[in-house]
Amino acid sequence: MTFSRSAIRLACVVAAVVAMGVAGMEQAQAQATPGARPAGLRRLTLVVNDMEKSLDFYQRIGLVKSAEKTVTDTDGVYGAAELPLTADSTRSRVVVLNGAEEQSLALLWYDHPSLPSARGNLVGIGVGDVIVGIVVPDIEGAYSRLNQIGTRFPLPPARFNAADGTAASGRHLYAYDPDGRMIEILQLDSRK
Repeated sequence: MTFSRSAIRLACVVAAVVAMGVAGMEQAQAQATPGARPAGLRRLTLVVNDMEKSLDFYQRIGLVKSAEKTVTDTDGVYGAAELPLTADSTRSRVVVLNGAEEQSLALLWYDHPSLPSARGNLVGIGVGDVIVGIVVPDIEGAYSRLNQIGTRFPLPPARFNAADGTAASGRHLYAYDPDGRMIEILQLDSRK
């Protein structure tokens, strides 16, 4: 597989922006008003079409299942009262996956009729799409495990360095999850 210069350049720019975000967050926390606590991301929830495929994908990256609940219409389908669902589902299933920190990723599935995707283009990214970043201790291991299930990768693992001259650097790769979302998998270099 060959990649165009613009695709490689775009991958390097995105990696640099991610690294700058990490460094920028640390700098912002250092400059914050004394006693003020910054906001924090606790969980990201992804609506998925096939729970088993999605669960397998994220566990191969290295996330660990910590909670699971299936809800039927007699119990009130998860989010039906609060979320603007596009179809009347009779069952839902939520699986929470944890990584090394307090943050978690939740996978949310609804039965038939399945909820239609808001995405029109499943081969590229555009406005409204999300790129989920997951830090792993062994990027080659994650790459190998995802290859075993036929995951699509726009580029192989590559090095990145922050464009702003900070110490953030490492290796990263992009992968499409079973629903076509772009996932960035990062292995950061240790700081000295």
